[in-house]
Amino acid sequence: MSILPERLDEVLGEEIYKREDSNLVQDALIRLGVNVSDNFQEFYTQYAGPFWEEHVPFELLDIADEENNIESYTLISRKEHGFPKQYLILSQMSANAVLVLDTVTDKVYIVNFEGGDELLLKGELKETWSSFFDFLKAYFNC
Repeated sequence: MSILPERLDEVLGEEIYKREDSNLVQDALIRLGVNVSDNFQEFYTQYAGPFWEEHVPFELLDIADEENNIESYTLISRKEHGFPKQYLILSQMSANAVLVLDTVTDKVYIVNFEGGDELLLKGELKETWSSFFDFLKAYFNC
């Protein structure tokens, strides 16, 4: 039984979104040193990005494919912004903001770099979605 939103396969049914090598996902998570929710793992094991939906105006990155991916953007955020290991950058920057997953709580945030990043690091930023599952439902409108 899938632990992903029900209609996700309708939205991402095209061949271009099918993940061919699920080892890429595991390898990236090991290199990043994080444990993620079952929903996150299942999503990226089944589907390969990047993704673009207008319901949430951010390009959702793939974890491993492409040059710009979750792994590369997360490593940049750790180096340049001092983000702790638990945060994954899920998107390219859009209007000076990014989507961030807290792998400990599974909450997803829209973080701007005009103070939102500082609030996130202090634990004072309110999440935008309470789980990665809720984020997927909103992002793909399913």
